[in-house]
Amino acid sequence: MDRRLPGDENGLAPDRRLAPARPTERRSLLLLALLTLLPFIALAIWARLYSPAPWEPDVLTAIALREGLFGDVFRLINNLGNLPLWSVLVAIVSAGIWLLRGVRAAILVGLSPASDLAAFAVKLVIERQRPDTAATEHFFGPDSFAFPSGHVVRAVALIAVVVWVLAPPGLRFRLALASGLVAGAVMGYARVALGVHWPTDALGGALLGLAWFGITTWAVAPRD
Repeated sequence: MDRRLPGDENGLAPDRRLAPARPTERRSLLLLALLTLLPFIALAIWARLYSPAPWEPDVLTAIALREGLFGDVFRLINNLGNLPLWSVLVAIVSAGIWLLRGVRAAILVGLSPASDLAAFAVKLVIERQRPDTAATEHFFGPDSFAFPSGHVVRAVALIAVVVWVLAPPGLRFRLALASGLVAGAVMGYARVALGVHWPTDALGGALLGLAWFGITTWAVAPRD
């Protein structure tokens, strides 16, 4: 009885490494980076000069986390996004991706936490203060700066690239983009509802996270 897998003429397991990025995909990645970096820069300039918008304190008050299951879930999401725990999570995910899609895919996933360095550099330039809430009392020095949200940047960059390396090539760009937006919305809500970021900090984090995904994937993914 022939036990070879479909499409495998040599009786070996099929190649499951990361599929090369086609020229159209590479153009889409660069376009994504451009279309997110430009509004991010504009938003950063605005955050530097005009902070916060009049409506942002009202949003913080309206969605502030309360006791109960809903609040507990988003507190857990906040804790999961803390850099030490997030680094462990990324290391575990990278190891799994290495087994499934090879070294290059694992490198892509492993690069996602470095997006926090880009976010931190922007924070030092913009120097936007966090909301004056009880949750921000333990933030000091450079970490007291708000724009953009590092939690959101890391979440978007990680989720987008994980979906990219796992999804079918024909769908992976759209799925990665959609997943990154969902991750940004969830983590952004968690950060704003906790009271440690303004809504525009979360928006800036989502834009920078998508730009990071587009640039790093364009640079590291194998070419067709």
